[in-house]
Amino acid sequence: MTRHRLLVGLLVLLLIVLAGCGGSSEPEATAVPPTNTPVPPTNTPVPPTNTPVPPTATPVPPTATPVPPTATPEPEPEPEAGAFEAVQAAAEAYVTSDAKPVMTADALFENLNDGDPDNDPFVVSVRSPDHYALGHIPGAINIPWKNIAKPESLAKLPTDRPIVTYCYTGHTGQAAATALNLLGYDTINLKFGMMGWTQDDEVLATKRYDPATSPDYPLETEPNEATETYDFPELAIETDMPDDVVRAAVDAYLNAEGMKPVITADAVFENLNDGDPDNDPVIVSVRGPDHYALGHIPGAINIPWKTIADPANLAKLPSDKPIVTYCYTGHTGQLANTVLGVLGYDTVNMKYGMMGWTQDDEVLATGRYDPATSPDYPLETDGDKATETGMADNAVQVAAVDYFSQGTKNITAEALFENLNDGDEGNDPYIISVRSPDDYAKGHIAGAVNMSPKDVLNPETLAALPADQEIVVYCYTGQTASHVTSQLNTAGLDAKNLLFGMSSWSDDPEVYNKRFNPDATPMGYATVTEPFEAEGTFDLASPLAAEPAPAGDAYFDGGGPRYTSAEALFENLNDGDTDNDPYIISVRSQEDYDKGHIDGAVWYSPKELFQPDVLDSLPTDREIVVACYTGQTASQVTSALNALGYDASSLLHGMSGWTDDPEVFVKRFNPGVHVQGYPTESGS
Repeated sequence: MTRHRLLVGLLVLLLIVLAGCGGSSEPEATAVPPTNTPVPPTNTPVPPTNTPVPPTATPVPPTATPVPPTATPEPEPEPEAGAFEAVQAAAEAYVTSDAKPVMTADALFENLNDGDPDNDPFVVSVRSPDHYALGHIPGAINIPWKNIAKPESLAKLPTDRPIVTYCYTGHTGQAAATALNLLGYDTINLKFGMMGWTQDDEVLATKRYDPATSPDYPLETEPNEATETYDFPELAIETDMPDDVVRAAVDAYLNAEGMKPVITADAVFENLNDGDPDNDPVIVSVRGPDHYALGHIPGAINIPWKTIADPANLAKLPSDKPIVTYCYTGHTGQLANTVLGVLGYDTVNMKYGMMGWTQDDEVLATGRYDPATSPDYPLETDGDKATETGMADNAVQVAAVDYFSQGTKNITAEALFENLNDGDEGNDPYIISVRSPDDYAKGHIAGAVNMSPKDVLNPETLAALPADQEIVVYCYTGQTASHVTSQLNTAGLDAKNLLFGMSSWSDDPEVYNKRFNPDATPMGYATVTEPFEAEGTFDLASPLAAEPAPAGDAYFDGGGPRYTSAEALFENLNDGDTDNDPYIISVRSQEDYDKGHIDGAVWYSPKELFQPDVLDSLPTDREIVVACYTGQTASQVTSALNALGYDASSLLHGMSGWTDDPEVFVKRFNPGVHVQGYPTESGS
C-alpha cells in the first residue's frame, strides 16, 4: 500500500511538471490552477503544487515566422547635376552675395583719379568697336557684350582685380556684368553706361533718356500671385568639360538667334492691350515688396531680384511663354533677365524699368535720370589697353586659350563610324590621314585624304581645307593626329582627333601596323604621390610666328611632332646629371595626379595652362615633357607649346607607357574594348 501511494504521488508530480513545460513552444494562455483533490498523507514529502510558472530562465526568440532584415537602407545616390542645376547654383550664389549690381559715374571717376593706381578697377567697354572708337573711358578695353563669355575674351580679364563694365544706357553692360559674375569674376556695371558718363551725344551713339517724353502708363496696387508651378527648362549645352557648363550656357544665351536684351515700355503696353490675352507675357517685377506694393504694371507678379534664382521662385515661371522683367531704372531687371535667359527662359527686360513706365516719382522710388545734371567726364579715343594682360600682341596664345579652355577635341571610332553610316552625307566630316603613304595605301578609312603632318599647316594646304565642315584627323595610335588637331583648331578650324587612331578602327595588323601593347609596352617605372609646385615665374616664350597657322607650320617644319618614350625619359632622369633633367608637367586630372605621377612632375589643368599667369611658370630655357593618360591630350598641349616657342615633347602613350599599376595609369588602350574592326579601303 505504501508503495502504491508513493507511485500515485510520483505520477501526480510528473503530470504537474509536464503541464509546466508543455509540448508546445507557445506558452499556455491560462495557467493550470492548483488541484482541489486532497492527496492522502504520505511519508515522502511532495513538492508544493502551487500555480505553475512557465519557464523563463532562457527565453528563446520566436522563429516560426522569419523577420526580414531591418538594417537602415543605403541612401540612393544623388543624380548627377545637369546644366540647369549648375547654372542655377552659380546664379543663386551670385544674387544672394553682397555683390552690388551698379556703381555711379561719380564713384568710378573718383576711383580712377584718387592718385592710387593700385586700386583702379579693370574697365571694359562692351559697346561695339566702332562706338568704342568714338570715345571711351580712359584705360578701358573693348569687348562687345555678346563676346564677353568667349574664352578669348575671358583670357583678357584679370581674376584678381575688380572689373567695371559699361555700355550705352546701362542695360547690355549689366548683362555683361551678370555674365561675368556667374563665371566668378568680381564685376560691377556702370549705372546708365556712357549716358551717365558723358554729355556728348555723338559718343553716346544712342538716344538719351528724356524724362519729359517718358510714358506714364497705368499702374495697379492689388498684388498678383503665381498660382501654378512649372517644370524647369532643359538646357542643351554642348561641352566636353563639365566645369565649362556655366560659361557655355552664358555664351549660348548671349549669342542665341533672335536674342534681344530689352523691350520698350511702349511695346509692353501695346502687347498687353492688343485685345489678345493669349500673347501676353508673364510680367515679373524684381523690385522690393514694399516698392511693388506702391504700384506695379497690371498683372505683374513680384520676385525680388535677389531671389530670382531660388528654385521655388523659378518654379513659378513657365518655360514655354515669354517673360518680361522690370525693376527701377533697368539695371537689376537686366540682371534678373540675364539669369533667367542663361537658365533657358524666354525672357526680355523692360528698358529703364519703372522709370520708363511711369512719371510718378513716388512709385519709381529711386532717383530718375536727369540729363541736365548728368556728368561730363573725360574720354579717350586711343587704342585698346589689353596689353596689361600680356596677350594683346600674342595671337598664338589667344588662340591656344580659346581652344584649350573649351577642352581638347576627340572622337571615338564608334562615333565616327556611326556618323559616316547614318545615311546623311551632309554631316560627314572631312577625314585626314597623317600616316605614311605606304600605310595609307594598305588601308584607310573610306574617303580619307592622306597628308604629311608637315604639310597640313602649309598655306596652300590650309586654304584647301573646309572652313565650314568638321575635320577628323587620324594616325596610328592618336599621338601624331593629336599634334595636328591642336594646330588646326588654333588656326580656326573645327578638328577632332580619332582616339587611338587606326589601332581602334581596324583589327587588321596589316592595316593598323602598330599599336600600344598593354602586355609589353608598360615599363613598370616608379611613381610618387608627393605633389610638386612650379619653381618660379619666367618671361613668356616668343611664338614661332605672329599668327597661329604660320606658327604651327613652323613647328612641323622645325621637327614636329615631338615625342619622348618612357625609356628615354627614365634614362634622362637617372643618368646622374640633374642639369639636363626636363621640366615635367602632368595634364591629367588633379585626382589622378594625386594617385601617382612621375617624380618631380607638376600638375597643370590643360584648360588653364595657356593663361598668361599660368604659362609664365614654364621655363623657356629647359626642355618640357608633358604627360597624360595615353599620350593624346599631352600631344595636343605639346603642339601648342611648341608653336608658342617652348621646347616641349609629349610622353608617348602617357602614363600607360610609364607604369603597369592600374591604380596609377587609370585608363589605357585596351584591344578587347577599343578595337572595332571597321572596314577600310586600300590604294592611294
